[in-house]
Amino acid sequence: MATETRSRATGPGTGSIGLVSCVAFAVGTMVGAGVFVLSGLAVERAGPAAIASFVLAGVLVLLSALSFAVVASLAPPGGSGYAYVGQALGRRWGFLTSWAFWLGGVIGVAFVLNAFGRYLHDFFLSALPPTLVAVAAVVVIALLNIGPASLIGRAETALVVVKVAILVLLIVFAFIHIGRAHFTPFAPHGAGSVVTTSALLFIAYLGFNVVTNMAGDVERPQRTIPLAILLSMGIVALIYVGVVVALLAGQISTYDEASVGTAAKHLIGDWGGILIPIGALISTLSAANANMLGSSEIMVRLAGDRQVPTVAGRLWHGHPAVSVLAAAVTAVILLLTGGIQAIIALGNVAAIVAMVLVNAAAFRAQRRKHRAGIRLPAGPLLPALGLLAALVQLVFIGWWQTLLGLVLVAAGLGLHALRGHHQAQHHAVITGHLHQNTGPAGRALRRHPAKEA
Repeated sequence: MATETRSRATGPGTGSIGLVSCVAFAVGTMVGAGVFVLSGLAVERAGPAAIASFVLAGVLVLLSALSFAVVASLAPPGGSGYAYVGQALGRRWGFLTSWAFWLGGVIGVAFVLNAFGRYLHDFFLSALPPTLVAVAAVVVIALLNIGPASLIGRAETALVVVKVAILVLLIVFAFIHIGRAHFTPFAPHGAGSVVTTSALLFIAYLGFNVVTNMAGDVERPQRTIPLAILLSMGIVALIYVGVVVALLAGQISTYDEASVGTAAKHLIGDWGGILIPIGALISTLSAANANMLGSSEIMVRLAGDRQVPTVAGRLWHGHPAVSVLAAAVTAVILLLTGGIQAIIALGNVAAIVAMVLVNAAAFRAQRRKHRAGIRLPAGPLLPALGLLAALVQLVFIGWWQTLLGLVLVAAGLGLHALRGHHQAQHHAVITGHLHQNTGPAGRALRRHPAKEA
C-alpha cells in the first residue's frame, strides 16, 4: 500500500497518540464479549470450520478497514477522522457516518456490559440479578470517563494487557493438548455453514474504527493508522482462531455461550474454570470503557465542527460529561428494554450504515488520480468490495431490527437540525481542547498526559 506525501499543519499537541496506544485501544474495543460468547456458537454452527469462518469474516471486514485507513489519511490535523466523508458525499452524510458510529459505540456498551452482568451472576454472585449488575457497571464506566483522563488511559491499557494475557494462556494450553482436538469432519454442516457463520462473526471485528475517530491526533497518521488497523485486526484474528482451537481441544460435547469457560476447565484445570470468567469480566469492562471513550470523542468533535448543538459536546473540567451521560442513559435503556439479540442487531445495523458510507467515500478518493492520502493497490476496487460485503450483512439481520436500526440512525438528523443552537463560549473551549489534542481520546491516550484541567 503506497502513501502519497501530504503536508499537514502542526499544532501544539499534534501527533500525541502513538502506534502502541492506537493498537491497544483498538484491541481493547474488539476483544470484548464476542470472544467468549461467539466462539462457542461458531463451533456449534460450523464445527472445526469455524476457524475458516473467523478468517473469512476478518477478510470481509478488512476490506472496509482499508477504506477507513484511506478516509483517516485525509483527515485534517486535529479534526475528525471522518471529515473526508463529508467532503466526498456531502456534509449531511458525513454527519450520519459519525452519528452511526456514536450510536454503535453506545449500543456496544450495552452489549458487552450485558455479558458482564451475566458472567458475574453465573460464576460469582448468583444472588444479584444480571441486569442490575449490568446497569451498575454502566454507572461505573460513566464515572471513570468523567474522571482523570490519565486514569482512563492507564485503566484501558491495564485491562487490555490482562485480558490478552489470560486468553494467550488458554491458547497455549490448547496447543499443548492439541492432540485431543478433532478437526475432521472439518465442515460437518456443509460449506454453506462457513459463510452463514461468518456473517454472525462480522461484529467480532468491529472496533478498529476507534483509531479513525481520533485520526487528527495520531502521530504520523498516514503511516500509523493503517498499521494500527492491520496489527490490531491481526492480533484479534489470531486470538479468535486460538480460542476455537481451545474449544476443539477441550473435549466438549455441545457448544454454547459458556463453552470457553468449560474448555478452560478441561484444559487447565479447576482454576482455569475460574480464570476464564475473570478474563471475561475484564474483557467486557475494557471493551465498554473503550466504546464509551470512542463515542465521547465522536460527539465532542461533532460539536467542535458545529454539526450538533454545542451542549452535546460540552466539557466539564475537560471531561465530556454531557456525551458520557447521554451514552450511559441510552445504554441503560437498551439493557432494560431490549434483549441481547436485538441489541446486537441494532449495533450491527448502525455499524453497517457507517461502513457503507466510509467505503463510498474511499471509492471516490481512489478514483481521483491526484488525491493526497493512501492509495490502495487495486484502487477503487477494494472499497467497492468492502461496500458490497457490508451491505450483504443486512441479509442476515431480521427485517424489523434492520428497520429500527435505520430509524435510529436517521433520528440523528433531528439532532443535526438543531446545530444552530450554538454557544460561542463553550464552543471556544471545545475547539481549544481539540487543537491541543486534549479531546477525550487525546487526553487519555497521549504519550505525555497533560495536567488535568
